[in-house]
Amino acid sequence: MIFRYNIVEGVTIEDVWRDAMWCCIRNGYSYKVEVGSYAGQIRKQLDYALLRVLEPYTRPLSVRTPEGCGIPSPTSEDRIWEYFRRYIIGVEKSPGEDYTYGQFIAPQVSRAVELLNSSGGNTNQACIQVGNADSIYLEDPPCLRVITMKVVNGFLQMSVFFRSWDLFAGLPENLGALQLLKEYILAQLSFTVKDGPVVAYSDGLHIYEQYFALVNALNVDKIDQ
Repeated sequence: MIFRYNIVEGVTIEDVWRDAMWCCIRNGYSYKVEVGSYAGQIRKQLDYALLRVLEPYTRPLSVRTPEGCGIPSPTSEDRIWEYFRRYIIGVEKSPGEDYTYGQFIAPQVSRAVELLNSSGGNTNQACIQVGNADSIYLEDPPCLRVITMKVVNGFLQMSVFFRSWDLFAGLPENLGALQLLKEYILAQLSFTVKDGPVVAYSDGLHIYEQYFALVNALNVDKIDQ
Protein backbone atom coordinates (compact mmCIF):
# COMPACT_ATOMS: atom_id res chain seq x y z
CA MET A 1 0.00 0.00 0.00
CA ILE A 2 1.11 3.59 -0.64
CA PHE A 3 0.66 6.39 1.90
CA ARG A 4 1.65 9.92 0.91
CA TYR A 5 0.01 12.24 3.41
CA ASN A 6 -3.67 11.37 3.02
CA ILE A 7 -3.40 9.39 -0.21
CA VAL A 8 -4.45 5.75 0.04
CA GLU A 9 -4.08 3.24 -2.77
CA GLY A 10 -5.20 -0.38 -2.78
CA VAL A 11 -6.30 -3.16 -5.08
CA THR A 12 -9.77 -3.80 -3.65
CA ILE A 13 -12.44 -1.80 -1.85
CA GLU A 14 -11.60 -3.74 1.30
CA ASP A 15 -7.90 -2.82 1.02
CA VAL A 16 -8.72 0.86 0.75
CA TRP A 17 -11.32 0.72 3.54
CA ARG A 18 -8.89 -0.84 6.01
CA ASP A 19 -5.99 1.43 5.16
CA ALA A 20 -8.11 4.57 5.08
CA MET A 21 -9.18 3.82 8.66
CA TRP A 22 -5.52 3.47 9.64
CA CYS A 23 -4.75 6.74 7.86
CA CYS A 24 -7.65 8.54 9.56
CA ILE A 25 -6.55 7.34 13.01
CA ARG A 26 -2.97 8.45 12.35
CA ASN A 27 -3.63 11.75 10.57
CA GLY A 28 -7.19 12.81 11.41
CA TYR A 29 -8.20 15.64 13.70
CA SER A 30 -11.03 15.87 16.24
CA TYR A 31 -14.05 17.54 14.67
CA LYS A 32 -17.17 18.45 16.65
CA VAL A 33 -20.34 18.34 14.58
CA GLU A 34 -22.26 21.59 15.14
CA VAL A 35 -24.72 21.35 12.22
CA GLY A 36 -25.85 18.24 10.32
CA SER A 37 -26.09 14.54 11.08
CA TYR A 38 -25.11 13.52 14.63
CA ALA A 39 -24.81 17.11 15.86
CA GLY A 40 -22.86 17.26 19.12
CA GLN A 41 -20.71 14.22 18.35
CA ILE A 42 -16.95 14.27 18.09
CA ARG A 43 -15.59 12.50 15.04
CA LYS A 44 -12.12 11.77 13.71
CA GLN A 45 -11.81 13.48 10.33
CA LEU A 46 -9.20 13.89 7.61
CA ASP A 47 -8.70 17.36 6.15
CA TYR A 48 -8.64 15.65 2.76
CA ALA A 49 -8.43 12.10 1.44
CA LEU A 50 -7.65 10.77 -2.02
CA LEU A 51 -8.45 7.08 -2.43
CA ARG A 52 -7.60 4.96 -5.46
CA VAL A 53 -9.09 1.48 -5.84
CA LEU A 54 -7.19 -0.25 -8.63
CA GLU A 55 -9.51 -3.26 -9.01
CA PRO A 56 -12.88 -2.22 -7.51
CA TYR A 57 -14.64 -4.98 -9.44
CA THR A 58 -13.00 -7.71 -7.30
CA ARG A 59 -15.65 -9.89 -5.64
CA PRO A 60 -16.91 -9.86 -3.04
CA LEU A 61 -17.58 -6.13 -3.20
CA SER A 62 -18.45 -6.12 0.50
CA VAL A 63 -15.68 -5.81 3.07
CA ARG A 64 -14.94 -8.49 5.63
CA THR A 65 -13.94 -8.34 9.27
CA PRO A 66 -11.67 -10.96 10.89
CA GLU A 67 -13.38 -14.14 12.04
CA GLY A 68 -13.88 -14.30 15.76
CA CYS A 69 -13.48 -10.55 16.35
CA GLY A 70 -17.16 -10.15 17.16
CA ILE A 71 -17.55 -7.21 14.76
CA PRO A 72 -19.99 -7.74 11.87
CA SER A 73 -19.17 -6.35 8.46
CA PRO A 74 -20.80 -2.94 7.93
CA THR A 75 -22.35 -4.19 4.68
CA SER A 76 -22.97 -7.26 2.52
CA GLU A 77 -23.38 -8.17 -1.15
CA ASP A 78 -27.17 -8.08 -0.83
CA ARG A 79 -27.14 -4.69 0.87
CA ILE A 80 -24.81 -3.25 -1.78
CA TRP A 81 -27.11 -4.44 -4.55
CA GLU A 82 -30.14 -3.06 -2.73
CA TYR A 83 -28.37 0.28 -2.20
CA PHE A 84 -27.52 0.43 -5.91
CA ARG A 85 -31.08 -0.42 -6.89
CA ARG A 86 -32.82 1.98 -4.49
CA TYR A 87 -30.41 4.87 -4.02
CA ILE A 88 -27.95 4.99 -6.94
CA ILE A 89 -30.17 4.17 -9.90
CA GLY A 90 -33.63 4.30 -8.30
CA VAL A 91 -35.74 7.46 -8.33
CA GLU A 92 -38.47 6.59 -5.83
CA LYS A 93 -38.28 8.25 -2.41
CA SER A 94 -39.35 6.52 0.78
CA PRO A 95 -41.47 8.38 3.35
CA GLY A 96 -39.31 10.92 5.17
CA GLU A 97 -36.64 11.09 2.44
CA ASP A 98 -35.96 14.42 0.76
CA TYR A 99 -34.20 12.78 -2.19
CA THR A 100 -32.22 9.79 -3.39
CA TYR A 101 -28.96 10.02 -5.29
CA GLY A 102 -30.74 8.17 -8.08
CA GLN A 103 -33.12 11.08 -8.67
CA PHE A 104 -30.11 13.04 -9.89
CA ILE A 105 -28.03 10.19 -11.32
CA ALA A 106 -30.57 8.13 -13.29
CA PRO A 107 -31.68 10.93 -15.70
CA GLN A 108 -28.03 11.61 -16.63
CA VAL A 109 -26.79 8.06 -17.22
CA SER A 110 -28.05 7.76 -20.80
CA ARG A 111 -26.36 11.05 -21.71
CA ALA A 112 -23.09 9.93 -20.12
CA VAL A 113 -23.25 6.71 -22.17
CA GLU A 114 -24.04 8.71 -25.32
CA LEU A 115 -21.06 11.02 -24.76
CA LEU A 116 -18.69 8.11 -24.23
CA ASN A 117 -19.98 6.16 -27.23
CA SER A 118 -20.03 9.12 -29.63
CA SER A 119 -16.42 9.96 -28.79
CA GLY A 120 -15.11 6.42 -28.52
CA GLY A 121 -14.17 7.29 -24.97
CA ASN A 122 -12.22 10.43 -25.90
CA THR A 123 -14.19 12.91 -23.81
CA ASN A 124 -14.04 14.60 -20.42
CA GLN A 125 -17.74 15.53 -20.51
CA ALA A 126 -19.31 12.37 -19.02
CA CYS A 127 -19.81 14.08 -15.68
CA ILE A 128 -22.88 13.40 -13.54
CA GLN A 129 -23.87 16.04 -10.98
CA VAL A 130 -25.62 15.03 -7.75
CA GLY A 131 -27.71 17.78 -6.22
CA ASN A 132 -28.67 21.20 -7.56
CA ALA A 133 -28.75 24.85 -6.53
CA ASP A 134 -31.53 24.14 -4.03
CA SER A 135 -29.65 21.33 -2.26
CA ILE A 136 -27.77 23.69 0.06
CA TYR A 137 -31.10 24.57 1.72
CA LEU A 138 -31.84 20.95 2.65
CA GLU A 139 -31.38 19.85 6.25
CA ASP A 140 -29.05 17.11 4.99
CA PRO A 141 -27.70 17.99 1.52
CA PRO A 142 -26.30 15.13 -0.59
CA CYS A 143 -22.87 13.92 0.50
CA LEU A 144 -22.00 12.50 -2.93
CA ARG A 145 -21.80 15.43 -5.35
CA VAL A 146 -19.99 14.48 -8.56
CA ILE A 147 -19.38 11.30 -10.59
CA THR A 148 -17.15 11.43 -13.66
CA MET A 149 -16.41 8.69 -16.19
CA LYS A 150 -13.26 8.80 -18.32
CA VAL A 151 -11.38 6.32 -20.48
CA VAL A 152 -7.74 6.33 -19.41
CA ASN A 153 -5.30 4.11 -21.31
CA GLY A 154 -8.10 1.77 -22.39
CA PHE A 155 -9.75 1.53 -18.95
CA LEU A 156 -13.02 3.10 -17.84
CA GLN A 157 -12.17 5.12 -14.73
CA MET A 158 -14.77 6.48 -12.35
CA SER A 159 -13.97 9.45 -10.11
CA VAL A 160 -16.27 10.64 -7.32
CA PHE A 161 -16.37 13.47 -4.78
CA PHE A 162 -18.00 13.31 -1.34
CA ARG A 163 -18.36 16.56 0.62
CA SER A 164 -18.76 14.42 3.77
CA TRP A 165 -18.19 10.67 4.04
CA ASP A 166 -18.72 8.11 6.79
CA LEU A 167 -15.58 5.98 6.56
CA PHE A 168 -16.54 2.97 8.66
CA ALA A 169 -20.09 2.19 7.48
CA GLY A 170 -20.75 4.41 4.47
CA LEU A 171 -17.61 4.09 2.35
CA PRO A 172 -17.73 0.31 1.68
CA GLU A 173 -21.41 0.33 0.73
CA ASN A 174 -21.10 3.51 -1.34
CA LEU A 175 -18.06 2.31 -3.30
CA GLY A 176 -19.61 -1.11 -3.90
CA ALA A 177 -22.80 0.44 -5.29
CA LEU A 178 -20.88 2.97 -7.40
CA GLN A 179 -18.84 0.13 -8.87
CA LEU A 180 -22.14 -1.49 -9.89
CA LEU A 181 -23.07 1.79 -11.58
CA LYS A 182 -19.78 1.74 -13.47
CA GLU A 183 -20.45 -1.84 -14.59
CA TYR A 184 -23.97 -0.81 -15.65
CA ILE A 185 -22.52 1.95 -17.83
CA LEU A 186 -19.71 -0.27 -19.10
CA ALA A 187 -22.26 -2.81 -20.37
CA GLN A 188 -23.80 -0.11 -22.61
CA LEU A 189 -20.60 1.05 -24.28
CA SER A 190 -20.18 0.18 -27.94
CA PHE A 191 -16.38 0.33 -28.08
CA THR A 192 -13.68 -1.83 -26.56
CA VAL A 193 -12.78 -0.71 -23.05
CA LYS A 194 -11.82 -2.50 -19.84
CA ASP A 195 -13.18 -2.00 -16.34
CA GLY A 196 -10.83 0.35 -14.53
CA PRO A 197 -10.17 1.99 -11.16
CA VAL A 198 -12.35 4.12 -8.92
CA VAL A 199 -10.76 7.33 -7.65
CA ALA A 200 -12.56 8.92 -4.70
CA TYR A 201 -11.90 12.30 -3.10
CA SER A 202 -13.33 13.79 0.07
CA ASP A 203 -12.43 16.72 2.29
CA GLY A 204 -14.67 15.33 5.02
CA LEU A 205 -13.82 11.61 5.36
CA HIS A 206 -14.50 10.71 8.97
CA ILE A 207 -15.06 8.08 11.65
CA TYR A 208 -18.07 8.76 13.84
CA GLU A 209 -17.63 8.63 17.61
CA GLN A 210 -20.13 5.76 17.80
CA TYR A 211 -17.70 3.60 15.79
CA PHE A 212 -14.51 4.41 17.71
CA ALA A 213 -14.54 1.17 19.74
CA LEU A 214 -15.18 -0.95 16.63
CA VAL A 215 -12.43 0.76 14.63
CA ASN A 216 -10.00 0.43 17.54
CA ALA A 217 -10.69 -3.31 17.67
CA LEU A 218 -9.80 -3.63 13.98
CA ASN A 219 -6.59 -1.56 14.01
CA VAL A 220 -3.22 -1.66 15.76
CA ASP A 221 -3.28 2.13 16.11
CA LYS A 222 -6.05 3.37 18.37
CA ILE A 223 -8.24 6.46 18.53
CA ASP A 224 -7.66 8.23 21.83
CA GLN A 225 -11.04 8.36 23.53
